Amino acid sequence: MSGDKSVMAAVRRYLAERRALGYALASPGTELMRFARYADARNHSGPLTEDLIVGWAREHVQRTTEVTAARRLEIVRPFAAYYRQFEPTTEIPPGGALGRGHRRLVPHIYTDEEVVQLLQATCRLTPRNGLRALTYRTLFGLIAAAGLRLSEALNLTNGDVDLAAGSITVRQTKFRKSRCLPLHSSVVQALSRYRQSRDQCLDTCADAPFFASRSGATLPKGTVDNVFRRLRPHLGWRARGDYPLPRLHDLRHTFAVRRLQRWREEGQSIDQAMFWLCTYLGHAKISDTYWYVTGIPELMDAIGARFEQFTATGEAS
Repeated sequence: MSGDKSVMAAVRRYLAERRALGYALASPGTELMRFARYADARNHSGPLTEDLIVGWAREHVQRTTEVTAARRLEIVRPFAAYYRQFEPTTEIPPGGALGRGHRRLVPHIYTDEEVVQLLQATCRLTPRNGLRALTYRTLFGLIAAAGLRLSEALNLTNGDVDLAAGSITVRQTKFRKSRCLPLHSSVVQALSRYRQSRDQCLDTCADAPFFASRSGATLPKGTVDNVFRRLRPHLGWRARGDYPLPRLHDLRHTFAVRRLQRWREEGQSIDQAMFWLCTYLGHAKISDTYWYVTGIPELMDAIGARFEQFTATGEAS
């Protein structure tokens, strides 16, 4: 390794080589750049040490459990193996040294009242006589009602929202899959009210963003997250789950859990319903959908009851 000896330079070379092989490394790349800044800020040179790597992995980890630290460690370990070819005495922390990095954290499952509170809170947004409050009310409501990822909702165009058919088309999402989602009539009504208002001041062509800023551009994800975080303290919510505060993404989790609970109450076969939910949510693997059964206490109580009946009688309820 010649030239620039900084850890940042090594990370950039590593990412360039991996991406040339077809690996995107979007989120891991961001974390590795943070690790490089951490190491270079301490004037580190020579072999990487376990103390340096673990120290960075644990930096600023508070309240969210050590899952974050464990994930950081998993990201740095392949880079450390790469780095070892230039610095043979580089130390690679053992896998699992900080616990499991991919265990799922239990989300905050919103009550109906909390969802209503969030939608009502958008009235606080200024300007009061503009489109902004209605935009966020409709956006948050659609995520809650259809279980969309925030990015999916923000990427909707006018042409993707077919109010006559009562459906939306979600295109080329997280796993490069598209899907057409039917909507409840109440959701169609809310989208219709929003469209009537937005079309008076924004571009109405088919490829224009459905949820747009005042300039007509797609709403930035960071801006939406900031609006949610500003509204949240006024609502008095207490977190239920493993995260320190309720998140906007938890609306998607809430949709999935409530749908499963309703199917169970209606006597639907959960195994069959899982295929429907997997398709609706746009999951790449049905195991990701089954997590909602195993990761939520309310549903685990029902599973436990069924298992107890099975062990006692040999028949599932």
